[in-house]
This record gives sequence, C-alpha cells and structure tokens, in this order.
Amino acid sequence: MKRWVLFLPGLYRKKQIGFYRKLCGAARLVAVDGGCRFFAASGLTPSLIIGDLDSVKSIPTQFRDKAELLRFPVNKDKSDLQLAFEHCLAQKARQIDIVNPSIGQVDHFLGNLMLLGLFNKRLKSSGDVRVRIVNVDYEILWLHDTKRSIVNCVGDGLSVLPMSASIKLSCRGTEYPAERLRVRRGHTQSLRNRITAKRASIGVEGEALVVHYFSKRR
Repeated sequence: MKRWVLFLPGLYRKKQIGFYRKLCGAARLVAVDGGCRFFAASGLTPSLIIGDLDSVKSIPTQFRDKAELLRFPVNKDKSDLQLAFEHCLAQKARQIDIVNPSIGQVDHFLGNLMLLGLFNKRLKSSGDVRVRIVNVDYEILWLHDTKRSIVNCVGDGLSVLPMSASIKLSCRGTEYPAERLRVRRGHTQSLRNRITAKRASIGVEGEALVVHYFSKRR
C-alpha cells in the first residue's frame, strides 16, 4: 500500500469523524498509541497499532485479531510517531497523512513539527514521498527547495514560517503575491495570506513550514 494514514492521540469529536473517514480511502490505517480512540469512535479497524501504548488502557477486543501490533517500551529514544513513520518508509509508503486532531501536549506537538523536517530530509533520498500533518482545520507541510500547487481552495488561508535562516518565497494566486521575496526566520510578513485563484502555488527556496488553513469543512 503506497498511502498511509497515521492517527495520533487527541480529541476526535463526533461531528468531525466524517472528515477523518474520508481521509481513509485507499490507505493503510495506523493507530499510533492513543490514536486507537479514533478507530473505536469511527467503527473502522486499523491495519497496525504501534507505540508504547502508555495512553491506552486496553486494546479494544475487536482489533486484537485484525490489527498487527508493534509494541515498544515506554522508556525509549524515539517518539511513537517517529517509530510509526520509520515503519511506513520501510514499507515503501509514498504518501503519509499524520492526523493530529488537536495540539494536545505542546512539547509533543512541537516535536511533531520538527519531525516533519527530519522526515523531509529522509524523503529527499526516497523519491517523491509526500507527508503532512492534517486535521479538520488545517494541514501543515514542510517545504524544502520546492514548489507546491493548491487547487480549488479559494478563500483558504496560507501562512509560511521560515525554518532556515532565511527563505525566498514565491506565491501566485494569492491575495499577497510574491516573487522570490526574502523572509528571515522569526519575521512575520509571510503570515496570513489568502488563496484567491482556483489554482494557486507556493514556492520556497530554503526550508519552511507552510500552514494551509481550510476555510470550510471538507
């Protein structure tokens, strides 16, 4: 399976389950530790449960015979998400959606953002593999010397945060277009842009986090 969806621990509200179910089409589904809660709420069954399971009281009975279990000790040098991602790469995944329904514990959330950068470096040697953090409100991408097109998203918001010392940012089809605009890390001029065309594009020379805010539920 080339597409994988990793469900992290967090609050999965009943009214949001439909959005997350749509992400599951034609994908291998993974419960990362407390991500088991999504599957219990949605009625879906994960292909894999991975992690130290320190936030799971017990694995639901209906999953025990159907899901592969990769359990790790609580005291380890990698987070559950990093272990899950490395497993995906070993299985030749080409697209990885990391479902992070809420910020939750701030250190874990920030760590997940930094993992996008680590993943990106590994992905460059693995070909065209795409990875993002996503929930009902936004998706987060780590772009490194690349360009990304966004289609049929008029009204959505875009914010770019430089991760390298500075970037050159190009935006087309947005309220504030730019052509190789230099933005230094820590500066905020690249926040809160808005998509105005059916086909928009964003290009980054350097490394940056891109937050794409959804203007409506999808």
